[in-house]
Amino acid sequence: MKPTSAVVTDEALLQNLLGDISLPGNGTPLSVGVLATLGNPQPPAHCMRTCLNSRADAIESHGCPFLVAAAEGRVDDGCLKDGHCPRGYQAAARQIALGDKHAVVVTVGAPTHVDTVAHLFERVTQLLEENTGFAEEMIQNYEQLNLIFDLIPQIAELSDTRAIERLLLQKVRHLLRATSLCVHDSRGGWSWLDEYGEAGAPPPGLSAQQLELVASTVRNTSHIQVATQSEYELLAGALVHLDNAVNVVIALRPSRNGAFTAGDMMLTDSVLAFGGQLIRNNELHERLHALSFQITRALVAAIDKKDHYTSGHSERVGFLTRLIAQEFGLSAAELQITEWAGLLHDIGKIGIPETILCKPGKLTKEEFDVIKKHPRMGYDILKPIASFELVLDGVLYHHENPDGSGYPKGLHGDQIPLVARIIHVADTFDALTSTRSYREAFSYERAYEIIRQDMGKRMDREAAEAFFRAFGKFQENEPEKFERLFLQHREQTDDPA
Repeated sequence: MKPTSAVVTDEALLQNLLGDISLPGNGTPLSVGVLATLGNPQPPAHCMRTCLNSRADAIESHGCPFLVAAAEGRVDDGCLKDGHCPRGYQAAARQIALGDKHAVVVTVGAPTHVDTVAHLFERVTQLLEENTGFAEEMIQNYEQLNLIFDLIPQIAELSDTRAIERLLLQKVRHLLRATSLCVHDSRGGWSWLDEYGEAGAPPPGLSAQQLELVASTVRNTSHIQVATQSEYELLAGALVHLDNAVNVVIALRPSRNGAFTAGDMMLTDSVLAFGGQLIRNNELHERLHALSFQITRALVAAIDKKDHYTSGHSERVGFLTRLIAQEFGLSAAELQITEWAGLLHDIGKIGIPETILCKPGKLTKEEFDVIKKHPRMGYDILKPIASFELVLDGVLYHHENPDGSGYPKGLHGDQIPLVARIIHVADTFDALTSTRSYREAFSYERAYEIIRQDMGKRMDREAAEAFFRAFGKFQENEPEKFERLFLQHREQTDDPA
């Protein structure tokens, strides 16, 4: 939105802004008015007092022909007699351009003095232009605030840094009315967005060398840069990522649409600074998340190495847990923490003696009682970690059965947390289809049969059905990953049962 006119509504303020203008003559006060604007017309004070009964809306009914013409946007000196209005006051008028509109400035009351009146009109024109500039700057500030308020809820729903940056660039392109926008990333690569926010190509006629120079200047100075190249106006700014990696954002629009202004530069600088902070925060979160996951995987690998028969078991259970959880429609955050619960479900086995953990043959009752302690041990190990409630539920209760025959608490049915019910199915399937110290691996068909027989008793029916759906789709849609995770870790054997 661009203002098309400015209305001076305080004559004293205008007089003050105009400065002390020395007028020759009999000392009659100068009265200034601005008419024919889109706002309410402001007639000169002399006209208000002597002709209009102090009503600015009475020009048409009570104003002289000279004033009526001015209100209609015309300068008609023929209505004056020797430069005087019908009331005998000396008067003058000039039309002033305001963008594609105009206003008429009228002076009444001063003796005719060409140089002084010309100077007055020049000052008024300057003030009106500055008024327009201030209005545009204020509107840009509002646009900037609206952008930030609009961005915050949208970005809050995003967890991927690239998606956040893409949204930010689309907003910048829209605000600057740019027809193209490109990013020169910290590794030297270029990417372009067209006017619809889609991947595009550079406009014809641009010099890659000059674009590189603009990008290099921004990267070295961290200051907004403007330039003209071919038939385009360029505005470039820095979007700073984590570790001070600088992506240079360059907006382009045809020169016929006007050069970028100081307001555009301030707006871009502020928005990119705000967006950069959001991106750096998200990148830091992603880095900490990746580090946590790596530490978790390292800990899981240490557990699996205690028993070479179960190598890779925790990783597969973590994967299957996430696969099943997707069937329940859990959110992305819930899926991630559920996968962690599956990965860590056996962490308590780190406290079980290897003589029991790796014993060939059947365990004694006393030995099995020791094994049954691992859920509680895992719970105690992880309990100090904040925000791990869902993981703790999975670790502590993944050996509970719907019929109450499980451990450590003998919970029934829906008393068992969903994450634990899911892990129990995933854990059982991988245990059945893996070679153990006391038996060979079962075939998938036999494992399916055992799980179906236990549904509603030792296995949660809903979680088991979700497993069959999810695992079937996984085998069909990702055969290579299926083979890598579930076939290569063991030799295929016939059902020993």
